[in-house]
Amino acid sequence: MRADAARNRRAVLDAARHLFGREGLDASMEAVARTAGVGVGTVYRHFPDRGALVRAVIADRIAHVTGLVEQARTRLDEDPAAAWWGLFDGLIASGLPLLVPTLVPRSNDAEVFPAELLAARARTARAAEEVLRAAQGHGVVRADIGAAEIMLLLAGALRRMPGLPVELDEALIARRVPLVRDALRPDGTALPGSALALTTVLDALGG
Repeated sequence: MRADAARNRRAVLDAARHLFGREGLDASMEAVARTAGVGVGTVYRHFPDRGALVRAVIADRIAHVTGLVEQARTRLDEDPAAAWWGLFDGLIASGLPLLVPTLVPRSNDAEVFPAELLAARARTARAAEEVLRAAQGHGVVRADIGAAEIMLLLAGALRRMPGLPVELDEALIARRVPLVRDALRPDGTALPGSALALTTVLDALGG
């Protein structure tokens, strides 16, 4: 793929991820093109329809998070705190938590999650659970929380509030993220019930 075509594809994927997280999976291809700063024909050259674009965004984010998890895994023994919090910050920057409320209701939709994406999602979830357990074993993260709960906390903390001015909304989000970080530290109040693993949630969703 030519460098300019690769840049356009990246811009389309990033724009689609932003719009899908904000407006849902029904965001139009025209809106994606405008946000990406390209013509709608460019969008269709890379992705023949919205379903293909949705699947590409999901695959792209899964691959990105898989890379983050692998980076954390290699650093855990050397510096477990840096490894875990690097993964935490990378997950926020990935935009995946903002997609969670949009994607969960479509988990059993084969047009959104075909078999290969379900398998990739499951592999990444298992790897993330392993990194979390290792970080908990090193005393970096509270022991009574699961990866699914962390993802849901981030999904809620990063979600925008419709109607608020953008500057105020961003300031509030910036304040909520440190709250989540502090909530994950090992010296917090004990939680009721059992930790909720990502794999448990995926099984419940049929994935």
